[in-house]
Amino acid sequence: MAAKKNDDLLKLKKQLKEGILAPLYVFYGEETFMRDMYVGRVSEQVPDGGFPEFNHIVLNGADIPFSDYDDAWESFPMMAEKKLIHIKDSGIFSSKRAAGGPSAEEKKEFWSEKFKRISDDTVVIFDESSVDKRSALYKAAAKAGTVVEFTFLSDADTVTWVIKQCLDAKKRISKENAYYLITLCDPGLSNINNELQKLLDFCDEEIYKSDIDRVVSKSMQVIVFELTDAIMAGNTQKAMSVLTDLKTVKENAFTLLYLMFSSFEKMLHAKLMQGYSQGEIASELGVSPYIARKYIDGARGFSENALVWMVRRVAEIDLEIKEGRIDDWSALEQYVMECIHFGKK
Repeated sequence: MAAKKNDDLLKLKKQLKEGILAPLYVFYGEETFMRDMYVGRVSEQVPDGGFPEFNHIVLNGADIPFSDYDDAWESFPMMAEKKLIHIKDSGIFSSKRAAGGPSAEEKKEFWSEKFKRISDDTVVIFDESSVDKRSALYKAAAKAGTVVEFTFLSDADTVTWVIKQCLDAKKRISKENAYYLITLCDPGLSNINNELQKLLDFCDEEIYKSDIDRVVSKSMQVIVFELTDAIMAGNTQKAMSVLTDLKTVKENAFTLLYLMFSSFEKMLHAKLMQGYSQGEIASELGVSPYIARKYIDGARGFSENALVWMVRRVAEIDLEIKEGRIDDWSALEQYVMECIHFGKK
């Protein structure tokens, strides 16, 4: 599967290098930074000729009527050789039917015909968050053009990307510090890039760990991992210290409770997938490889029964909060203490 993804990306890079574009592209996946970058690179090879409203048509959302697509398909480029149609999150490659939208059969008939009738002066990009690879329309699009899935990069590739960005900015960062940086960020190059730009603006010739600690904002997911690690270790003082810091900066207790719920739920999922590779677990959970490893390590630190209890307990606490029997922060602190106690069993 990984080899197929690499082949698709290499095919795209070859087309861009040679300036020979496919009539149709489907870009999809959770790595939005890469998707946006390649949408931009394809767009650069279709100049708008000074008339972007005619030559770079953007259709956004799943509720676009067929007539709007017809108008885009049938229009002629204005003072340019080609026009680009950029379709964002259309949902046409999903098996789900949009409320009030066309039936699956109507959608299949309309788009199958459209894929067959892309004129030589048109390049179409479908820019989708997700697709159903089993759908007939996905298969038809793959046959008509080029499809590329943009997944989160591996830890090693992300480190390499960070180092390259620093070199391009004429600055240095060690592999160890590049890895440390990505462990503090939410998954995805967009999130990492936001923090990296702050570092590049702040630092001189080299980025050190002390700079990262000073400048980079830890993601909430990383903070939740610190909390679950403290629970796993039975370290009440550390767990309460994390909660106190979060309360001081006025984080939402209800949000934190559900982030913990999500973490324990994914740990349970990872535990039930024992025997699968880290990559397979990451794909199943829809997270980066680094985050998947955190869930796998966390799953080892708790019994299956403990994780089941931690997940179920949140629903009970949710009801207690909604019925006014306990306030948000007291409920969160109580839950953490209960998890520490139950995790020792």
